[in-house]
Amino acid sequence: MTKRRRPPRSGRRTPDRSAPDRAASDRAAPDRAASNSADPDPAAAWADRPWDLLEVAGVQASWRTGMRGHPDVPDGLALLAALLADRGDAPPPDRRLDATGAFGVPARAAGGGRVLERSAAALDALRRDAAADRPGARAVAAHAAAGLPWDAAPGGADEVWIAPRADLGTRAVHADLAAAARALTPDGVALAVLDRDRGAKRYARDAGRWFGTVERLAKRGRADVVRLADPRPTAADDALAPAPGVPAPADGPWAPVEGAAGALALPGTYAAAKLDPGTAHLLAALEAEGPTWRGLRVLDLGCGWGPLARFAAADGGDVVAVDDDLAAVRSARRNVPTADVRHTDLGADLATDDRFDVVLANPPFHVGAGVRTALGRAFVRTAVHRLAPGGTAWIVANADLPYEAETEAAGAALEVRPAGAFKVLRARRRSDR
Repeated sequence: MTKRRRPPRSGRRTPDRSAPDRAASDRAAPDRAASNSADPDPAAAWADRPWDLLEVAGVQASWRTGMRGHPDVPDGLALLAALLADRGDAPPPDRRLDATGAFGVPARAAGGGRVLERSAAALDALRRDAAADRPGARAVAAHAAAGLPWDAAPGGADEVWIAPRADLGTRAVHADLAAAARALTPDGVALAVLDRDRGAKRYARDAGRWFGTVERLAKRGRADVVRLADPRPTAADDALAPAPGVPAPADGPWAPVEGAAGALALPGTYAAAKLDPGTAHLLAALEAEGPTWRGLRVLDLGCGWGPLARFAAADGGDVVAVDDDLAAVRSARRNVPTADVRHTDLGADLATDDRFDVVLANPPFHVGAGVRTALGRAFVRTAVHRLAPGGTAWIVANADLPYEAETEAAGAALEVRPAGAFKVLRARRRSDR
């Protein structure tokens, strides 16, 4: 692999003071609670949480808590955007595909391109910038859609940009690499952002399965941008085929979830390979409780591939499940066909007065390798807020995460059940609230 010079540009994050819905700056405490304890509607507070302005390679983009990378500008995103902004000749915008999951920033830095975005919050941010007429946002937003890298038409792009999520597993990285190879024309080129703290060298070697040419183009901080050429679409098709034994219909790289009989998940879904221990503890608590789910309205916040929703629906629960990630949403729709599964940022599209008898949640608390509890606290407060009078929220979390205060501030009666390295919170909303 050949090495190239490092571009001189960098990225930064500033408060978006131009935004009319901007609350007090969270620069000093980016991990604070996402909503004020006195706010009667934490879901609305989350939807209105403060915006920051990401500035990189001449692009100004809205982002905020819960979006990929926030609050720290990722080295790889800044590097890729700088490379795209600095170059001369490039394919026309309709022949460029941004599948990075970086809310259209690379496409805007490059002067245009089609965007496939898996995050509902990221799509909202891009549309917000288009409405504000930020440079390049309107043209890019017009060609942006919810999608996963393997949704791209085979052979339809001269250039593809990807930023595989190594934190979501090897299968997720391989799927992105193979999808880029399949989307390219024979003479096309892909640029991949790889994290050196999460196997960049190994994944660059693995890329040789789907590309004849693999070379490091540039590096910054802990990130590499790798140039991939001479795509091998037949090998890519094989990599993106469903696992053996997966029943039809199969429109993507579906694979079984270990420890969950009959469940399937797409790459990049949380705990796609195996039922995670936190959810297993919560399922055990629900089974021990022995509630009757039939006739109950159930909300699964951050449903993933649907283990909690599937449990509730199996006994006749009327389930609504939400997730910000499109791979999770598609997986849950397949695993829980009777549920109403929505691609939305923490249930932002639910009616303000929509209430449920039971709310289930295994809140996320990581941004990459860092612990960021603001999103998890928002999950907990939203879970309690969405309860009907007398309803119960079941929440699982690592034992050391301070979520008890969030349930108590919302006026719920709380029971904490230790479960090894985890704890299960059972929060009951009083009938008079």
